[in-house]
Amino acid sequence: MTPAEATRPVPIVPALLGALAIAAALSGCGGANGDPHRFEAMADQVAAIEVPLTPEATDRGHSSPAEASGLRPARFSAMKVAVMDPHAMWDARDDRAGVRRVADDAGLRDAVIRTAQPAVRAAAPALARETLAPAPPDVGLRRPQSGRTIQLGAYSSAEAARQAWGRLKASADLAALTPVYESVQVQGRTLTRLKAGPVSPDAAAALCRAASVAEDWCARNG
Repeated sequence: MTPAEATRPVPIVPALLGALAIAAALSGCGGANGDPHRFEAMADQVAAIEVPLTPEATDRGHSSPAEASGLRPARFSAMKVAVMDPHAMWDARDDRAGVRRVADDAGLRDAVIRTAQPAVRAAAPALARETLAPAPPDVGLRRPQSGRTIQLGAYSSAEAARQAWGRLKASADLAALTPVYESVQVQGRTLTRLKAGPVSPDAAAALCRAASVAEDWCARNG
């Protein structure tokens, strides 16, 4: 039996109604006569009724109530099920509704390109100049032209040394000095020494005190 056959209604209601009518008649007769086997007779009568279980058997035997009433019988057809991802489902919905897809609209695509091209052309030269412009020289890597330097500290990175110099140069005594960042290896570690100059040998000790650096290596640095 196919799923369509299993779900197709079978007109068994008339047969059941007939069986109930026979059962009621037998029950009445049995009650009147006092027959102790009346229930067995009722069961035999009901079991003898032929009830069609398939549409074909019904068509061969009796006409359906719809046909007897002059109505068109119901027709069943197989349902088609398709598994679709959301994008394909939206495209299929738009196709059924007659909606035009943006990807297929060459006119809209060309209009967008024509609108964006002038802005792209105008921005291209400025972007190229910015990309090819040389980086400004790091003045902190150049040693002062004359005099000596003092060492203000050693830091774990060049960025930490620059931040320290930003704090130290706020002092009026250090504002005129030029920072120097020197990378060194100390016990397997890479450190960045922060130095400043030029200073005279006589002013070195005073500048170290102004920077709150009490170690002797501050003023001894050359």
